[in-house]
Amino acid sequence: MSFLAAWGKRVSVGKKLVLIAVGYALSVAGGIAAVAVNELLIPDDIRETSGGMVAFGDMVLFVLAAGFFSLAPTWFAVKLAIEKAPRVLLAAQLLVGAIGPVSWLAVRWMAPGPSTRSLPEALSGALGLLIAFGAIPRIVLGPVLITIEGVAFFLVREPLTRALLAATMLMDLVPLSMYAWHMFGAPPR
Repeated sequence: MSFLAAWGKRVSVGKKLVLIAVGYALSVAGGIAAVAVNELLIPDDIRETSGGMVAFGDMVLFVLAAGFFSLAPTWFAVKLAIEKAPRVLLAAQLLVGAIGPVSWLAVRWMAPGPSTRSLPEALSGALGLLIAFGAIPRIVLGPVLITIEGVAFFLVREPLTRALLAATMLMDLVPLSMYAWHMFGAPPR
């Protein structure tokens, strides 16, 4: 009997959750390793003169590498969630999917910089932190979340649930496509 067949029959839910957690821990370690290797390859003069850009690149690399390595434990987590709590999984994916366009719009709104928008200073600072630690990581995680939503789409059999998951995937695909069209299709200025 293969490992995947045994996964559904002989392994308890607690053991499945432990194996999924170990998979995610290894994914985080893989993301840290990818950043460490990247840091070794960056020349010292670039690291010293563009520290902020290097740090941002490290954050993006970590999120993408850890997201890639977490695909296997995510497959098993989605499979387990579909078996045990399909409505909770659907609600979570719809919520995270809806945050995607809001993140893009918030970054687009704040991108021009200071303007005549008269926000109170406390609200402006809080919005900046929310964008830096919420919207930008959510945007970077977009391709990973599309993959997770796609896995759920293929594992779920109910037509209404599949339609909702397809709509959720579109909430990520549309802004990413517009960004790619803007970056690669627009003539240089």
